[in-house]
Amino acid sequence: MTEERPRVVIVGGGLAGLATACNLAEQRLEVVLVEQRPHLGGRAFSFWHRPSESEVDNGQHVFLKCCTEYIRFLERLGVSDKVFLQRRLRVPVIDPGRGVSFLESSPLPAPFHLLPSFLRYRHLSARDKARLAYAMLAIRFTDRGKRGDLDSVSFHSWLKAHGQTERAIQRFWNLIALATLNDDVRRVSADLALMVFQEGFLRRADGANVGYARVGLTHLAEAAVSYIQERGGQILLRQAAREFLWDGERVGGVRLASGDILRGRSYVCALPADQCLALLPPALRSHPFFERAAGLGASPIINVHLWYDRPVMDLPFAAFVGGRVQWVFNKSKMRPDLSEGPGQHLVISLSGAREYIGQPSETLAQTFARELEQLLPRAGQARLDRSLVVKERQATFAAAPGSAAHRLPSRTPVDNLFLAGDWTATGWPATMESAVRSGVTCTGEVLRAAEVEAAGKEVIARRT
Repeated sequence: MTEERPRVVIVGGGLAGLATACNLAEQRLEVVLVEQRPHLGGRAFSFWHRPSESEVDNGQHVFLKCCTEYIRFLERLGVSDKVFLQRRLRVPVIDPGRGVSFLESSPLPAPFHLLPSFLRYRHLSARDKARLAYAMLAIRFTDRGKRGDLDSVSFHSWLKAHGQTERAIQRFWNLIALATLNDDVRRVSADLALMVFQEGFLRRADGANVGYARVGLTHLAEAAVSYIQERGGQILLRQAAREFLWDGERVGGVRLASGDILRGRSYVCALPADQCLALLPPALRSHPFFERAAGLGASPIINVHLWYDRPVMDLPFAAFVGGRVQWVFNKSKMRPDLSEGPGQHLVISLSGAREYIGQPSETLAQTFARELEQLLPRAGQARLDRSLVVKERQATFAAAPGSAAHRLPSRTPVDNLFLAGDWTATGWPATMESAVRSGVTCTGEVLRAAEVEAAGKEVIARRT
């Protein structure tokens, strides 16, 4: 491969890198995107699982209707018909001892659209429901912009200060926090948790409508390839970046594992925080700006795939309370390409899975298959044909109290180096929405820097 001289070099082919590349290519900038793996999508990808002869997602990635930038991104790529989005929020919540309740929206305007389902929610007492309504109102009227202290306390502490019982915390609040923040209420920032409830549940009546891919996740990401190439961009797969070259003032190139160097006017690092820091020269890595990111932790996710010889669950997905199972997704109903045949493919999604991440995959599959037999009676009567456990040890950044101080803006002290990624200072938790939003912000910063550079050259030209 010969040395390239693109206008913008983007390292990382996840959603953040793809969103940045698509936006910059649309603005007629020459783009080269470098990805070390043979596929795009970052931590939202699919792969062929030979034993089941099917395409399997690495994890169950859902989005909400309030994820406006992600939805807009899918529409731009022409793949919005490959996702499903609820017309109205409807989430089954199952307690084996109390049956099923539904968290669902009503025709009432926000924030009252959830009130009827709260009143019918059988997993909490009347007293807990009254206290829950009080806390919801407190969240609705909290101006987070004026409450910098919210990031320094846990959501659990905030909930206890607002009269919530442990039962209400585990059977409602943690149900949402685990799924959206990838950690327990005791470990997540109150500010990020309040943001989730404000945006998803309280600002608009349809904000929490659930969406998911109806095809393998990699197919959504690959739609960006033609979009970028049709606008003059390049995508280099199986090309690992090893380091950013720095002359003491600016980045002068990206050295690849092959030894080749990609050069451009601007550079975007769209990798997770730890990987981004590893590419920087020591002098930059120790800079106070970049050093902040070293304090950003990570939180794991485990997905337990189970293939049964017959249907054991009718719902497309459900949340569970009172046990170790959090969410179960019925892939045979969610993906038309997986609906053929008499069997059924279920996925148990375990967020904030610290206590399980070190356990052998075989043990986890056996443990949660037994758990599911207690939750779904038909699972105990069916034959489990195969299983697969997918561990993402660093699935997301840790949304811990104080994490905001470690999330960096897109613009860095190096005038031609920019950052993108769900971990950057988007104001959102580590979601697909945050990744795409970071790409939008990064695009704006790259364009502004290009305008400043062009203006400076014009001034110099006039003087000479």
